[in-house]
Amino acid sequence: MEEIRFIHCADLHLDSPFKGLRQLPVEIFDRIQNSTFKAFETLINESISREVDFIIISGDLFDEEDRSIRAQARLQRQLKKLAKHAIPVYIIHGNHDHLGGHRIGLDFPENVHIFGPDVETKIFQTASGTEVHLTGFSYRSRHITERVVSEYRKASVDQNYYIGLLHGSEGGVKSLHDTYAPFSVPELLEKNYHYWALGHIHEKKILYKDPYIVYPGNIQGRHRKESGEKGCYEVILDGNQTSLKWIETQDLIWEKINVSMKHIHRFGEVFQKLQSVLEEFREYNGALVEIEMKDVEHLSPETLRRIDNGELLEALQVYEESENFVWVHKLTYQHLQQETQTTEGFLTDLTSSLSKQSEEDWEEALMELYEHPQAFRYLDVLTSEEKDRIKQEVFQLLVRE
Repeated sequence: MEEIRFIHCADLHLDSPFKGLRQLPVEIFDRIQNSTFKAFETLINESISREVDFIIISGDLFDEEDRSIRAQARLQRQLKKLAKHAIPVYIIHGNHDHLGGHRIGLDFPENVHIFGPDVETKIFQTASGTEVHLTGFSYRSRHITERVVSEYRKASVDQNYYIGLLHGSEGGVKSLHDTYAPFSVPELLEKNYHYWALGHIHEKKILYKDPYIVYPGNIQGRHRKESGEKGCYEVILDGNQTSLKWIETQDLIWEKINVSMKHIHRFGEVFQKLQSVLEEFREYNGALVEIEMKDVEHLSPETLRRIDNGELLEALQVYEESENFVWVHKLTYQHLQQETQTTEGFLTDLTSSLSKQSEEDWEEALMELYEHPQAFRYLDVLTSEEKDRIKQEVFQLLVRE
């Protein structure tokens, strides 16, 4: 069998609404909102430059059942680019873009082949006559809970290639996504296909090799739980040999990082440390970063207060623009943890000591300060309210330390 080369992608989620991000500056939000389209355009350009034989899209081209006219029009434009280069596209629809959803019905070019609601096989033929049998189905409605994989026919023993397209859930994969069209790896292996092009899970996973059973993940992360690089696979089948090449497509990246504050005390030092760390993300030309600071025991109460009230987060965001931005969307720090028993005993003793302070104790503690030859003239006598406030601040400081 001659070598064939194709792109396997899934979960485009074009026109994703990016809920909860509208408070961002307009220029940055516009960039984020356009990111799924930009990622798909990158995928198309990579396919053309690599001169692949065809493309597989394993479901969820759109984010919603009622897909927007804008999303359909921009999809159509990219598919026409492929048609000019004679690259066919094989598409199954998933739970987000099922066949029952509302659509305008824009005409796709002849190079686009969409699978219907029943399992069917479409055949791609190479210039030398080798056939590639692609088998799959599209969701007729949002909720497909049947084990549809049982309807896929087994591959014949011949000199052709057999590829399965399936948008669904594998039993061993832990995921935030609902379980649709469930299957197991042994069920797929029974079919004797050369490759399984999966979709639905937004994280790249290779479930099996020889044959490869692959989730490419989505092409663009859409929130903080879809962090890291996103993209698709270039797949090369050469007889019984398979090789995969990862292609990054994301227009911007989501990341969560931990930053140590060891040996740092002042607010300015914290700000400079975080700025330095964030510069490492400039290479992505667009990053949304969640920061969790650790080892904060040496930070002053004033510095922690300025973190708690959002001052540090605002300072990190203020100079960001739409080009090459690194936007910190969340900033937290790890609170110090102590053994429960030790903490409870400490708090009990501390509360008792503070409550028992007498006027004599105050006078003894402040005597050196009030008798200082230069300081005493600037000091007023503390009122009862001021003493109570100092007690409370001491209590909070010692608990934090």
